[in-house]
Amino acid sequence: MCKRCATLAAGKGAARGHRFEVTGEDSSHEAGELQRVRQLRGSRPGVHDGWVVGKSKRKGARTKGGSAAGGGRSEADQDALREAFSDVKPLGGRVKKRVMPSDDQRASRSSPVSARHTPTVPLLVERDSDGSVLGHRNATHPSIIDTLADPRLEIEAECDLHGMTAAEADHRVLRFVRDHQECGHRWVLIIVGKGLHSPGGKGTLREHIVGTLSKRAAARYVLAFCTAPRRHGGTGAFAVRLVDRL
Repeated sequence: MCKRCATLAAGKGAARGHRFEVTGEDSSHEAGELQRVRQLRGSRPGVHDGWVVGKSKRKGARTKGGSAAGGGRSEADQDALREAFSDVKPLGGRVKKRVMPSDDQRASRSSPVSARHTPTVPLLVERDSDGSVLGHRNATHPSIIDTLADPRLEIEAECDLHGMTAAEADHRVLRFVRDHQECGHRWVLIIVGKGLHSPGGKGTLREHIVGTLSKRAAARYVLAFCTAPRRHGGTGAFAVRLVDRL
């Protein structure tokens, strides 16, 4: 048996445990076998001159140098695809990644004077002949207003604005009511002073804080406020009831 026939026979007989031995060159036999293999190659595309392509048992198996059976595109499809994407260009430059803001950046966005903290509806403000002031929302229960004016009111936190400018007082009051509302406090006191040492003996900060609590950013956290009971400072302070939820 020639070397080429031995190679072919070895591939078929290996599974049967047969052994083959090359005994020499036989040109006439080799020529006949070569002619037979060429005939087989013309009728069976899986058989070639020196080797046999094994068939895969998997569905959609890929042939050598081709795509999955039944999944290839025709030349017309490929031309249409190339034409459809002919004007597509890759993005130039570096791709920007979305980065979450840091704690400092989030804090700066929630500035005390941010317009988004301004309430859509300001508190109603009522003034009495003795100079006392009452500010409240429409839905405020009368019992809350009575509690604000009660001398027995238990204050949970105080904010002293003595010596501050109007702008400084706005920032301070907003931070104060926001932080304590988030902490769960509801009854707080804001001390503005009676203005005895102000020009003309009339405190300007007191009237400014009325606007701060009723219509500026801090009003978002206020349910009601009024001139504090004498025990807590009288006309020099405001007793404030913070909202339960935002």
